This record gives sequence, C-alpha cells and structure tokens, in this order.
Amino acid sequence: MNLKQQMAKDVFSVFMNPNEFAEVHTVTTYDKTKGNIARQLKMIIEAFTLDGRPLQYAEGVSVHNVVVHIEERILGFTPRVDQDFGLDGVWYRVTGVSNDTGIVKIVLQANGKRS
Repeated sequence: MNLKQQMAKDVFSVFMNPNEFAEVHTVTTYDKTKGNIARQLKMIIEAFTLDGRPLQYAEGVSVHNVVVHIEERILGFTPRVDQDFGLDGVWYRVTGVSNDTGIVKIVLQANGKRS
C-alpha cells in the first residue's frame, strides 16, 4: 500500500470516525415527492465564528459560514451550488462543493439579522 492509499484509508477510519473527530448531526434535504427528509449522519463541521457568534456581514446583518465534511456514500448525493441544505434545524445555502477521495466538502452560508 502506498502513502496515498494509506491516507485515503485513514480518512475513513480516523477522520470520519465518531470516536475520533466526526460527530452526528441532522441533515435535512427536500424531495419533491416526500417533502423534507431529516437524517442523522456522521460528519465534521467547521463553523467560522468570532467568540462563538457569527461574523458581521453588513450593518446589522451577520453571516453564518459552515463547512461540512461528510462521506459521499453516507450522504447519498452531491449537493449543487445554490441548493438549500438543512443542518441541525437551520437552513443554509450551498456556496461551494468539492469531492476529494470520497469525502464531500460542502460550504454553507446563512444570513441573519442581529438581535
């Protein structure tokens, strides 16, 4: 086994392992015939915040940026840019997607008014 093969194996056995880095979160997707479908899936989430609060985007508006790393075979599809994507009860807009070695990286963004 070469280094590249070993690294790909480690992604699934270590990186996406819920006992190591991955956590279970709720993903909600929409199906034309079934409506909203919520599933509990293991993934890694990077949330970009400042002291636990969303970053300020414009006067009085904040932006919530999240990057999700999830196994393609578990998610079952590859989202497209501008698609709605529900994560833990919050709806985001997909702003970027890439797939590297079977792990889908999904960049999500949601705007919200500051209270």
